[in-house]
Amino acid sequence: MNRRGLLKGMGVIALYGSFPAILGEFISSCRTNDKRLRAGFFSEDEFHLLEQITDVLLPATATLGAVELQVPYFIDLVVKNSMGHDDQQMIKKGLQHANERGGEKFLSLPPEKRSAAIKEIDEAAFKDDTSKAWFRIIKKLTLIGYFTSQEGMTKALNYVKVPGDYKACIPYKKGEKGLAKTFLMYW
Repeated sequence: MNRRGLLKGMGVIALYGSFPAILGEFISSCRTNDKRLRAGFFSEDEFHLLEQITDVLLPATATLGAVELQVPYFIDLVVKNSMGHDDQQMIKKGLQHANERGGEKFLSLPPEKRSAAIKEIDEAAFKDDTSKAWFRIIKKLTLIGYFTSQEGMTKALNYVKVPGDYKACIPYKKGEKGLAKTFLMYW
């Protein structure tokens, strides 16, 4: 037996040995997973409230909304893995406070009142109201999650597939989509 034959034989044996694992992985990847993604940091109620807030901030229109693009899961992941304990607790307390505003539960409000409540929180958050700092974080993460998604980048913005020359001032006409340049490739 020569070396080439030995290497071929070892390759075949290695392939046959790993075939059950490859086949098992393939079969499990073909299975549909009907279970909903699970939040890793927020409780179920907090996460549902977060979904409603992100839906008010970026609702579905001609493009998908924040909830359809799973932005709340992005927020959950960032809060869990990238924020300190104090910031995490501030966001949890803020969500709890938003849900109990005026004696009514946020989730029981009709859509018009939800929008008004979020607008009120938004205005307070950007007037240096430190008790509403949690909302600035949620709003920022909602926008980041949405506009870095494929849908947000290609449908909500004018996507430039291959970035060209740097142009500091790009003319903008009212009603046009904003310009999106990224090194992420969505096509």
